[in-house]
Order: sequence, then C-alpha cells, then structure tokens
Amino acid sequence: TWRCKECHGWDYVGKNGRYSSGSHYTGFDGVWDQRSEHMEDVFDGIKGEGTDHDLSAVLSDDDIADLTKFILEGLFDMSLYINNGIATGNAANGQGLYNTNCASCHGSDGNTLDFSSSEGVQGVSWLAFDNPQESLHKIRFGHPGSLMPSMLSAGLTDSEQGDILAYAQALSLYITSDASATRGGLLYDKWWKVNGGTEPTTDFSVWASQNTNARTGSDTWRCKECHGWDYVGKDGRYSSGSHFTGFDGVWDQRNEQENNIFDSIKGMGTNHDLSSVLSDDDIADLTKFILDGLFDMSMYIDNGIATGNANNGQGLYDTNCASCHGADGNTMDFSSSDGVQGIGWLALDNPQESLHKIRFGHPGSAMPSMLGVGLTDDEQGDVLAYSQSL
Repeated sequence: TWRCKECHGWDYVGKNGRYSSGSHYTGFDGVWDQRSEHMEDVFDGIKGEGTDHDLSAVLSDDDIADLTKFILEGLFDMSLYINNGIATGNAANGQGLYNTNCASCHGSDGNTLDFSSSEGVQGVSWLAFDNPQESLHKIRFGHPGSLMPSMLSAGLTDSEQGDILAYAQALSLYITSDASATRGGLLYDKWWKVNGGTEPTTDFSVWASQNTNARTGSDTWRCKECHGWDYVGKDGRYSSGSHFTGFDGVWDQRNEQENNIFDSIKGMGTNHDLSSVLSDDDIADLTKFILDGLFDMSMYIDNGIATGNANNGQGLYDTNCASCHGADGNTMDFSSSDGVQGIGWLALDNPQESLHKIRFGHPGSAMPSMLGVGLTDDEQGDVLAYSQSL
C-alpha cells in the first residue's frame, strides 16, 4: 500500500489505465497530469506534510526531488507502445537491443530468471504478456535492489524501449519453431500412443468434477473425451449422450496468448495437472494444435452428413487412403464384433472423429496426416464426403 505504482499505476494514469478495474483498482488518479505542474507543487504533493499522503518520515528531500524529476521528465505515454496488452513496437529491432542489454542476465530465451517458479518457468515473455506496463516501466528504469540497468539511462529512446517490450513478447516461452500442430492433434487423441508414455489405469483428476460420463481409466485422460472431436465440448457432438461431461471445448482458446494456453494445458497445481505425463515439447505441440490446427467442422458436417464434394474426395481418397483402407474402405475393420465396419461405417457413425483423423492421422499407426501432406480444409472435407458414400 506504500508503493506509488499501486495507487497511480505502472502506466502512470491510475484509475484511467491498466488499474481501472480488477484487484488493483483504487480509484486514485495517476501522476500523468502532474507533468505540467510547477516543480515546487509536485514536490509538496509527494511529500504531503500534514495530509494523509505524508511521506516525510520515510522519504528524504533528495528522494522526493528524484520522484519529482521522474514525474516532470521521466514519464512517457505507454499507450503509444501497448495496445490492449499487445506491444506495438518493432520486435526485430528489439531483438538486437535485448541481446545487447538484457540477455546476459535474462538469457537469450528470457527464462534464466523465473518470476513465478510455482507454475513452471515464467520469464521475461510471460511477464511481458502478463503485465506489459510493469515490464515497460522496468525496461525504462530497472528493477529496485537489483543490477538491472535503466534503458533510459543507457540512452535508448522511448521507441527503442517499446521495441524491447515487443521482442520480449515475441520471445517464445514454450513454442519453438519445430512445434507440430499435427503431432498435437495426435496427442489430443491418445497422447500415450504418441509420446511413449504408460497408458493410465486410474481416472484423470479432473474427471471427478463431472458425473455424467461413466467412462473410467485411460479414456478419462484423452483430451477428446472432455473437449470433443469437434473441439467445442459440451456445445457440439458431445452436448448429450454417453460422452457428455459438461466441459468446454478448446475452440475459443485459439485467440488466447500461447503462454496462457500452454499453462492451461499443463495445469500445474490444478485438477488438470498433466505435467507428470506430458513433456513441455508435448504441451508445445498441443498448444500449436489449438492455435494453428483446429478448424470449424460445422462447415463440413451438417447433422452428421458430410457436405463436401464426394467426387473430388474420391481421387484424394484413392491417392492417400486406399492403399491401407482398400478401395471399398473395408480392409480395416473398426468393429469386428458386428460385421465388417470400415471407413464408410465410421464416417457415418462418428464423422467428427473421422474428420479429425483424416486431418491428423491415427496415434501409433502409419496413417498420414492430410494436413501434413498439404490437403486444404475443403479437400479434407471432400475425403470425408467420399468416405460416407462408400
């Protein structure tokens, strides 16, 4: 409660900025408008002798002089460099500035210093997304009680400081250039078939929070069982029936920041904790799957019927699928206890599952991903339409 920033905000505009709502809200004004006041008035306002803002017992006149100088000459308009939480600077330019001024302590990946070790490594990029205004203030002035240098004192311009923030947000916390949406789609189906893990025999901890789906054991650990083959959970194919859980899908996560998706999947310290069975690389692939791999199945399936072009799908099927599934789709039997139930049966029985597997393949098998071989979303829908016609 004694920190200036807690009343007046990291962005210096108090109740009119980042702290206009939420747990940090106080209703106090910022210091931004004080920039045009007389030096003596700013000094006296900070010192606050005889008022409920009296800091004379804890700050020397030299301290207050420095705070006055900060207000008169040190503030800058953060809205020029941050828009709705996203840094608007030049990340490419920021990379060189970061490597020169920051990497020796924070590391080239930004994760050498961990700002919240209780929830996985949360370094520079995490903080730059979590509180970009705090990050930009500390880029500008440094961190109290540490060796972190001030980029203002180092001679960097306001724009260059904004560029460092942009690069800090661009630093990939978890998602590397080789993260695979295709592998993520396979993990979403049966992760232990993909990462060589042990198939679980107990129920996943999150399973106890629902009582409508009676499945047990490894089925409860499959992402698709909670979130659906169509990625919309309780709002899609699994809105009723034996698979219903009441859980949300992952579709709306596509617009989240990648670090938030990663942390949500990992779920450390929650009933969604997968850190013991999925590596960070696995979670990176699942994150990539959510960000780049999902598509709207309702555009290709209407009330269980595929709406694609079956004629076009035939050629694609013959080229990519028939060598294993057969020209008639029945070489592989998906339910031998009830007659031959091949591709045509599965495509009608569960078109969403079929379309997911057309797109990503089948875990632990040689089935290729049509996303991986370059088929468009429409072409994948055409393969499903032909499969239903078999």
